[in-house]
Amino acid sequence: MFWNVAEQVTQQALADSLLMPITTEAEVLTEQGVDYLGYVVTPNASKKPIAKAPQANPFLPYEPSMYVGEAGDHHVCLLNKFPVLSPHLLICSKTFIPQTSQLCLADFKAWLLGFDDRDVFGFYNSGPLAGASQPHRHMQVVKADIPLESLIMSGSLPFRHCLFLLSRPSADELYQHYLDALKVLSLIDDEGKCRPYNILLTERWMLVLPRRINNIEGVFANALNYSGRFLVKRPEQLRWLQQYGIMRYLTECSVRG
Repeated sequence: MFWNVAEQVTQQALADSLLMPITTEAEVLTEQGVDYLGYVVTPNASKKPIAKAPQANPFLPYEPSMYVGEAGDHHVCLLNKFPVLSPHLLICSKTFIPQTSQLCLADFKAWLLGFDDRDVFGFYNSGPLAGASQPHRHMQVVKADIPLESLIMSGSLPFRHCLFLLSRPSADELYQHYLDALKVLSLIDDEGKCRPYNILLTERWMLVLPRRINNIEGVFANALNYSGRFLVKRPEQLRWLQQYGIMRYLTECSVRG
């Protein structure tokens, strides 16, 4: 539904110098037979707004140049102005909903509208400890291969998670899997609030994992990292990551199995 338009909007925004990619070319980091991808941020990253108020909303009113389309009645699809991969789509709620609150069926319906092309990968960061940089409800969608897919589907990830295998998933199916994961992983606290977690979503599987911390030694992790891609501030942090151990890092940022 969105990708043809997103490509056109991306090209126009680049031509108008309105899109600000924040990464260098990827560097391959090999560990235990897996080729992870590491990126270093560009100066554009310093221009990315940081929410300073609990209900700050960088998406609405959105910049017209970032608009891709309506995602149902309650969401809008926008370009990420500061993409790691491009096009990078954001499925944002039209009214303020905290990123830390529980997802609803309408969120999954809107999110699935971004899965209308091949090699689409969606991810979600529930709160700052899970890597969310903005407090407003938004799901993310890119088109990219997933370096960790074989390991994910093997069921051998060394940290707590729920993996659901899919075949032409519906929003209702995804929502029920999500509710099951919240229960199995104890992601709802005694006050009914969500503990930090990430979701990774493809048309083939959905992975939900709890998070414990958002960084180690200043190397920050969000859901994209659990696909096998890393974004750092300085090249030497990629060297540190390899020395520390990439899977060790991912495990210690999550909850050990």
